[in-house]
Amino acid sequence: MALKVSTQPTAEPISLAEAKLHLRVDHTTDDNLITTLIQVAREWCEQFQNRAYITQSITLTLDKFPTFFTLPRPPLQSVTSIKYIDSDGSQQTLGTSVYDVDTQSTPGRIALAYGQSWPIIRGDINSVEVIYKAGYASPATSTFGSDILTVASRTFTDADIIRLTTTAGDLPDPLAAYTDYHVRDYSSNTFKLAATAGGAAITLTDDGTGTHYVGVVPGRVIAAMKLLIGHLYEHREQVSETNLKVTPMAVRSLLSFDRVMDI
Repeated sequence: MALKVSTQPTAEPISLAEAKLHLRVDHTTDDNLITTLIQVAREWCEQFQNRAYITQSITLTLDKFPTFFTLPRPPLQSVTSIKYIDSDGSQQTLGTSVYDVDTQSTPGRIALAYGQSWPIIRGDINSVEVIYKAGYASPATSTFGSDILTVASRTFTDADIIRLTTTAGDLPDPLAAYTDYHVRDYSSNTFKLAATAGGAAITLTDDGTGTHYVGVVPGRVIAAMKLLIGHLYEHREQVSETNLKVTPMAVRSLLSFDRVMDI
């Protein structure tokens, strides 16, 4: 089995402004360094938890079809494609009617649909390739005047219940963070929001500020990332003459709640 992130997240769970506030830094000299540390902290925490935080495409390759697929780095959002090398040595794309996708379980799963069977493969190494999207939250933009939100990397259906968050700013007025909203008028990655299922679309009076997300990265993940960023910012060498001690209930403790064991 091989696993790789084929498309990296287009945003981070913590903004530069939020990281600088945590570090008590009010100058711009270290902005590039802090930006790098945000990415490093996110990658370390994701690796420790075996999870994905912001929407990313992941490619899983296997030598053969299993009884069912267990997809690492939850939470699973959607499956983009399943491809395989057929008995003639040609790559084929498996029809979506052949399999069912379980996004409710942790980790997410793929299983055969009723009455279906996996196709015959030639048996080459890495014959089967699954591309899927995973993450707690997806970057979103709003279009003032049309009440439309756009999420390029994720699909929804009308009446789906979602929550919104933002970093270093405010959501479009009158939207509120950590509040349930219902998707309506979904089409090609754009949609409107309603307060109730089938209700009227909410009128947005501005585009808000900062980076908006559909979905919520857990607060303990944000807290752990900030602690790790602070440590890396203060200690920039591989070794230290200071007698460092691990803070109780710090990074590993915060992340252990939702840690997924290796699959």
